[in-house]
Amino acid sequence: MQIRPSQTNAIANDATAQTRPRERASSTNAFRQALAGVKTDMQMVTVKPGDTLMSLTRRHLGDAAHQFSNSQVLQLAQTVARENGIEDPNRIMPGQAINMAPMTTTAALQLRQSEVARAQLNLNGPNINTPTLDRTLQRAVAKGYMASTELAAVRDKIISLGKRHHFAPDDFARMSLMESDGLNPRATNGSCHGIIQFCSGGNRGAASAGYGQNPKEITNLSVLQQLDLVDRYFSDTRLKDFGPASLDDLYLTVLTPAARNETRVDAPLNINGKQAAYLYEGRDPSGVITRNSIVEGLKSNARDRLGNFTSTVAKMELSRM
Repeated sequence: MQIRPSQTNAIANDATAQTRPRERASSTNAFRQALAGVKTDMQMVTVKPGDTLMSLTRRHLGDAAHQFSNSQVLQLAQTVARENGIEDPNRIMPGQAINMAPMTTTAALQLRQSEVARAQLNLNGPNINTPTLDRTLQRAVAKGYMASTELAAVRDKIISLGKRHHFAPDDFARMSLMESDGLNPRATNGSCHGIIQFCSGGNRGAASAGYGQNPKEITNLSVLQQLDLVDRYFSDTRLKDFGPASLDDLYLTVLTPAARNETRVDAPLNINGKQAAYLYEGRDPSGVITRNSIVEGLKSNARDRLGNFTSTVAKMELSRM
């Protein structure tokens, strides 16, 4: 798909400038609290009878352990095993020395992501602030991907899915901007179709959504109808086990769920096929894709597409004056 270069626009900058100081302060405080909750001293531990990597990981997390799901603890334990050269994470021996340091930064980053997601979702508040999702929806209406009368229902559905599967609605918008130009129900590359690109083939997205025999039929469904398929797919791929899911976990759930097992943010991911240049380190398609490059690529792509849309709207408004 062709991607136009980013355009600077005063409207987009002004709209977000008022919230950025609070966001920075909230993110900084959350990250400091995360670091404080994870033990950083005594990184070397000696295995005692009855210890497992999971129990050692929970013990090392200290007071912050309750903020992690079982799946997240397992990922951290696998990181410790990999970095210590432990071939079988289920077998550690009494007296064995293990360095727990590899999980410390990862754990703190996961805690920060959880805080950011909870802040956006604001589950106990009356209003949910979703600026990226809102602009993506407005752009989808302008491009004819859905009717203006559907906008409110689609927004409510995405927020509802975010609560159920534990992801931030703005991250869903960023993911869809990469996969389908932002909630285009008719988007297709020949083998993958719809708003999150349900792919054909056994154990792929279309089959999970009940369209394994006729995947192209997905493009005949509305955005709202496809969101029901998204709900089913996220349940099958157990997205909520990663919750609150980070942007990279959300995207990998759509692209290649098995790649979620690689938790290191700078490690090359096993992703088949050619992807958008945005997703590669340095935007070099001959290079590798990492969790870091996915996050940066999705955010950059969203800024470019939404920036171009906002700039176009501003020009249209000026032409009417």
